[in-house]
Amino acid sequence: MITLLVVQGALEDIGGGVRAGQWRMVAAQTRNLVFASLQVSGLEYGGEPYWQENGGALDQITYAPEPLRTQGLKLIHEANELASNPSEAEPWLTRLEEWVTAVQEGLGLGEHLPELRSPQGMFGGLRLVRGWTETVDRLGLPALIPSEWTQPV
Repeated sequence: MITLLVVQGALEDIGGGVRAGQWRMVAAQTRNLVFASLQVSGLEYGGEPYWQENGGALDQITYAPEPLRTQGLKLIHEANELASNPSEAEPWLTRLEEWVTAVQEGLGLGEHLPELRSPQGMFGGLRLVRGWTETVDRLGLPALIPSEWTQPV
């Protein structure tokens, strides 16, 4: 799930980067997204979990299905060319989103991950809670979030 959240966050960053014309960021996040997606896809075929923070001496995409790997690497290559041809960005982004959908459907989860980082997702709710916490405290009302949710792990 952690890796899929990385994929979800990277996809949101890429969409914002395309809209803002931040081509180097789009290229970097595309690489991150594709490698994380391929790593998760390969787990079913003998791949091992890979955490970038801890490094690792393995090829994280070796076990990913060949068609996904080929398409993913092509998307990385195309992302690196968007700076010289921004008119291709929207069609490319659509293909990237379709590829991510295919990866997630191949995992057999039955549904997509919920949105987290958008105003419609959990972050929007956290922003709302953060804005009301001081008022709720001043009025002596119960906390908006149960205290056991806010304790350090």
